[in-house]
Amino acid sequence: MPVALVVARDPVLIESILAAVAAAGCRPVVVREADPARRRWRSASAVLIGVEMAPMIQRLGLAQRPAVVVVGAEIADLALWSVPLAASVLVLPSQVSALTAMLSGCSGGAEGKARVVRLVGGSGGLGVSTLACALAHVAASRESIAAVVELDESGGRLDLVVGAEREPGWRWPELRSAAGHIGDLRGRLPNVDGVDIVSHGSGRAATARRAIEDADQLNGPGAEAMTAVVSSLARTHELVVLDAGRGENTVAGLWANSRTLLVAGADVRSVVAARARLQLLGMTDADVVVRTGRGRHLDPLGVADSLGLPLFGVVNDDDSLPLALENGDPPGHRRRRRYTRDVERLLDAISA
Repeated sequence: MPVALVVARDPVLIESILAAVAAAGCRPVVVREADPARRRWRSASAVLIGVEMAPMIQRLGLAQRPAVVVVGAEIADLALWSVPLAASVLVLPSQVSALTAMLSGCSGGAEGKARVVRLVGGSGGLGVSTLACALAHVAASRESIAAVVELDESGGRLDLVVGAEREPGWRWPELRSAAGHIGDLRGRLPNVDGVDIVSHGSGRAATARRAIEDADQLNGPGAEAMTAVVSSLARTHELVVLDAGRGENTVAGLWANSRTLLVAGADVRSVVAARARLQLLGMTDADVVVRTGRGRHLDPLGVADSLGLPLFGVVNDDDSLPLALENGDPPGHRRRRRYTRDVERLLDAISA
């Protein structure tokens, strides 16, 4: 049974936390002092820190790890600790179902077996959505169960990237009310070449929904819905790729096998923009994927060094991609050999 380390003293807050832990089928271990928190920090499936204990955890200087959440009653207090502790934040008791969904997806076993990869663009024009889809499609070609999820509502519309505008299935307008522990979504989502897709919708499908839904139904999904949906996919898939766009969403680092990749261009303007993005988001646990090609000739290792993050891989331009995407041809196909080889190397590193 997965263990949730609870570092808290507030009895009301502990009661809310324990309700979420029980609903997720985890075993809680409640500690109130520094030494037991330090001993169990690495081994727990998830760490839940009451906001009143956040200063103590910061003073311990513990190594960063996934699935760390600071919880409390006021978002203003919680926001102060997200960057220092490299943690997500949830308001309790109002977001207890989101906490349950997170815990359900971070056990590392049957409850959360997927590798979850979050792609963040260091600047615009780097093909982050295309890369997200390519990773999922290459994984599916290797007979892995893969999904790609569009988090940024102002992103590139995954339906268009993979030619799924007319594919039936649920998109975010149908999933925006998801909460807590939701069931298996396979068979209910648009699927192209074996990849399940969660998008905001576009083209004919979006137009049809706008004709029949009330205006407030068109609001984008919040952190609770995103957490519930990704946690469900993490239980049933082997790879879940999150197209996080600019990274300005609250779904990050919640799953045991999660990884954040910052995509940065190999040119001066892109590096400057990526550095600003890192500072804005407080990203300290990301690796860098460098986009090279026309007008992007900086050394990838130099780009990573200038950002202060490890180099994870390099993806070059492919002149055949724009036309293929215009025709609704999903990225990652073998006939685009150079681009696909780069994506395959990334996938090998993710799977290692």
